[in-house]
Amino acid sequence: MAGTRQIERGLVQVKEVRVRYERRPHSAAPIRDALQTLSGGGTVTVDIETADGLVGTAASSFGRLDGAPRTLATLIEEELAPVVVGRDVAQIGAIVEALKVETEYHSHSGITTFGISAIDVALWDLLGKAHGVPTYQLWGAYRDRVPAYAMVGWSNYDVDGVRKQCAMAVEQGFRGVKLKVGAGDLADDVRRIEGVRAEVGDNVAIMVDANQVFTVEEALRRGAVYAGLGVGWLEEPLRADDAAGYAELVRRAPLPIATGENLYGARQFREFFERRAFGVVQPDLRRAGGPTEIRAIGALAGAFGIPYASHGGGPAALSLLLSVPTAIWLETGLRQSPDAFPRIENGYALAPQGPGFSWE
Repeated sequence: MAGTRQIERGLVQVKEVRVRYERRPHSAAPIRDALQTLSGGGTVTVDIETADGLVGTAASSFGRLDGAPRTLATLIEEELAPVVVGRDVAQIGAIVEALKVETEYHSHSGITTFGISAIDVALWDLLGKAHGVPTYQLWGAYRDRVPAYAMVGWSNYDVDGVRKQCAMAVEQGFRGVKLKVGAGDLADDVRRIEGVRAEVGDNVAIMVDANQVFTVEEALRRGAVYAGLGVGWLEEPLRADDAAGYAELVRRAPLPIATGENLYGARQFREFFERRAFGVVQPDLRRAGGPTEIRAIGALAGAFGIPYASHGGGPAALSLLLSVPTAIWLETGLRQSPDAFPRIENGYALAPQGPGFSWE
């Protein structure tokens, strides 16, 4: 309880920021979508420690670009960490704003936002640990669980392969699956969707993701077919920054249009909300700016009545979903073991139970 008492006195200060990175070995059979092959990359881990020994941790991953982990680690160590050391952990908002000011010269988007997000996640993890509670409880929860779907239908799998992946997801308890589309022609997309529907039945949701490769008219053409096949949403069919195009699709498409994973910061999201360019809003924890920015995005989703789904999983993403009024889905991958997190019960991912972003 020492950490909690110090929080109450406003004395929990950052002593040290430690950063490490590792590269991911290239796979012999890398996953693919319609835009790119996701090979290589790696992970950057940030530990933020206070003077009394509390440690908050965050990890930021890359699906490709071998040099990116080292680049991000250097940015955090040399540019962001000095801003954080000595600051009061209870004033996370002020720390995030200070990081934005520090990086304004070269823009606080792109890889800079990955760094700010990692710092932000580690600080919220630390604050939850200092209070001895799961971080989502500090935010005011709307629920203690959220429906979960598995992103398993990568383009490198043929129809039989993607059916098997989706069957495993259903066996593991997921209520929905997501498939990649757009790598081939519409007939190929139809074969994949119909194959999966035959495998998983009518009670499992199927979403599709085009990874920015369509025009508005092609998205409308394919979207009409997807809707007829019972698809729950069409994700990121256009370039990520095409707010006008997404607004048109939301007005005209016969199924919900989901996007947001490649937008940076609440201000970029604000333009999409104002244009009514979201059918489903999907912030990515790394790109959107971390929990501090995503809480603002979640508030906008609530104010505009827009369904909110995560891009990616993990305890921080799930914690945010628990705290957003319009949350509908957690995205994650196949579970590696029956004991893996998050816990899935009747198709729902259960809230983390440990302090900060710890699962238990």
